[in-house]
Amino acid sequence: MALIPNHIVERVIKENDILQVVSSYVKLNKQGKNYFGLCPFHSEKTPSFSVSTEKQIFHCFSCGEGGNVAQFISKIENISFIDSIRKLASNINLNIDEYFDYNKSVEQTKYYKINQFVCDFYQFALLNTKEGKEALKYLENRHITLDTIKQFKIGLAPDSVDTLYQALKSNDYSELSMLELGHVIKYNNKFYDKFKNRIMFPITNEHGNIVGFSGRLYLDKNKDEPKYMNTQETPIFKKAKILYNLYHAKKMIRQNKRVFLFEGFMDVIASYRSGIYESVAAMGTSLTNEHVQILKKFTPHVILCYDADNPGIEATKKAIQLLHKHHLKISVVHLPNGLDPDDYVNQYGEDKYSEYIDENIKSYKEYMYELYHSNININHIESIDDFKKKVFRLITEATPTERELFLNKLSNDINVSIKTLQYDYNNYTQYLKKSDEPNNYDVIMHDHIIKKIEKNRPSEKKLIEAQKIIIFFCLYNRKFVNIINKDTRITFNHRQYRDLFYDICSYYNTYDNFDYEEFLNKYVKDNETYLDFYQKIYKDFKNYKGSYEERYLQQCFAVIINELIASIVGQLKKRLKNTKTDQEKRKISQQIIEQLKVTKVKN
Repeated sequence: MALIPNHIVERVIKENDILQVVSSYVKLNKQGKNYFGLCPFHSEKTPSFSVSTEKQIFHCFSCGEGGNVAQFISKIENISFIDSIRKLASNINLNIDEYFDYNKSVEQTKYYKINQFVCDFYQFALLNTKEGKEALKYLENRHITLDTIKQFKIGLAPDSVDTLYQALKSNDYSELSMLELGHVIKYNNKFYDKFKNRIMFPITNEHGNIVGFSGRLYLDKNKDEPKYMNTQETPIFKKAKILYNLYHAKKMIRQNKRVFLFEGFMDVIASYRSGIYESVAAMGTSLTNEHVQILKKFTPHVILCYDADNPGIEATKKAIQLLHKHHLKISVVHLPNGLDPDDYVNQYGEDKYSEYIDENIKSYKEYMYELYHSNININHIESIDDFKKKVFRLITEATPTERELFLNKLSNDINVSIKTLQYDYNNYTQYLKKSDEPNNYDVIMHDHIIKKIEKNRPSEKKLIEAQKIIIFFCLYNRKFVNIINKDTRITFNHRQYRDLFYDICSYYNTYDNFDYEEFLNKYVKDNETYLDFYQKIYKDFKNYKGSYEERYLQQCFAVIINELIASIVGQLKKRLKNTKTDQEKRKISQQIIEQLKVTKVKN
C-alpha cells in the first residue's frame, strides 16, 4: 500500500480546482456563490448537487454525499482515495510514483508507453500513406468518419514484414517487450510484425491506458484469413477483465444509469455514432464474472444487445444467468431481420437506429417469455404444457404485478383460463418447495453412487499418464492451452506437472510456437530437479506417437475430472459418517447424487 506524506496529499488537493474537476463529470450552473447540477451519485430531476469554489468542496443536499476534490474522484471513479490522489497529481504534472510499488509501476508504464507508440504508428499509417487511403475508403464506405476515427484512434497495420518492429527497435524498445505485448513474432531467430493488412482498433482499460489491439481485415485478397485478430493475453491485457470503450463510456453510464453491452467493437462504434454513448463490448469472449464486477461499479442496469441469430440468443441466455446471479437489473434488445448494429445504422441511418433501440428495450423476463413462445407448437398439448412450466419458472421471482400480467398473457396465448393457470402455478410453487428438501430415497441411493464413482476413479498411473499427455498437447500447439484453461475442472495433482503447465502458459503469452531451448533458458536451467523432469517430459513428447485430435485431449480430461469427483465424494463420505441427524444425512446424500448428475464422465 502507498504511503503518501500529508503535505503531498494537501498540495494535490489544493492545486486541483474542484470546479474544473467536477465540471468534467457534471453539468454545473452558477446560482449565487455556488454551482449546482444533477447529482451523479443518485437519481434526481431537480439539481441538489452543489460545488463551492470558496470552500473547495462538493455537497448533495438530497443524498448527503460530500467532500473535497479527491473524495469526489474516489467516489465517481470507484477507486481508492490513494488512487484518486495519484490521478489528480497527474493533472498538475506531479510525479508521486516513488510512494507506490515502484517496480510494478515502472513495468506497467513501460508497457503502456510502447502500446501508445504502436497506436500512433498505426494511426500515422492510416492517415499518411498510400495504403492508408485504401483503408480510409473502406472505412468511409462503412460510414466511419474522420471524427470517429480520431475518437477511437483507429489505425492501419500496413502490408509489411517488419516495419513496426524496426520502428520500435529504432526507438530503443526491447525485443522482449515487443514479444510480451504481442506486437511481433519470432521465427527462425528473426522478428516479424504480427499484424499486417488490418485496420487496427486500440483497446483501453477502464483508466484509458492502451492494453491491446484488435485487427480487422479489409482487403478481399485476404479473405481466407480470420476476419478479426486480437492481441494475445499479455501482462496487461486480460480479455476476461477488459470491456471495450468502457473508459470513454463510463461517464455516460453513470449519468444515464445504464450500460448497453454488445458483442463486438464495431457494434459499439455504430452505437456511438448514433448517440448511444454508454456502450461497451466484451473482447471476443463470453461475459465473465470479472466483467460483471466491473460493470457493477458504474451501474445496476445492463442492457444486452447481442445478435439475434442462434449463437447470439445462446450468449444472451448465458449472460442473463450470470447477471441474475449478481442481482443486476437486466434488459434485452434485439435488432430485426438478423441485422447487427453496424448493418442497421448503415441501412436505416443513425436516428432510426437510436429510435429503435429506445423503443424496443424489454425486461429479460419479457425476452425469455417471447423466446419460449416462439418455440411452442400450439397443436401439441405436451408443447403447451412445457411452455407453461417454463413461464412458471420464469416468474417465480417476479413481483405480484409482473406475475399477474404474465399469467394473463399466458392465458391468452394458450387459451387456458386465468383461474386454471393460477391453480397450476400454486401447485408448481408448492412442488418446488418440496423438491428442494432431501428425501429418504437420496439416503438409499448414496451408497450405490459412492461405489459407482469409486469404481470409476483412475489409478495413480493412469492419472500421471493423463497429465503427461495434456502437457504433450500444450507443447504441440498453443491452442490447446486455451482449451485447457477454459475448463476450470482441469487441475494437475502432481506439482511438477502443475509447475510445467503454468510455465508453458506464461511462455505462450510471449511466443506463438514452442521452442525447447528458448523455454529451457527462460524457465528451467537454474533448477536441476526441474531440468531433469523437463528433459524427460520433452523426450517422451518427441517419441509420442499418439494423435493430437481434441477428442483424445477430452479423454485425458475425463480421467482428471473423475479423480476430482472421487475426491469430492470421498470428503462427503467422511462427513456423512460423522453426521448424526437424518436431515443432515439427506442433504449430504443429495450432494453426492448431484456429483454424479454433473459429471457423467467415462474415462
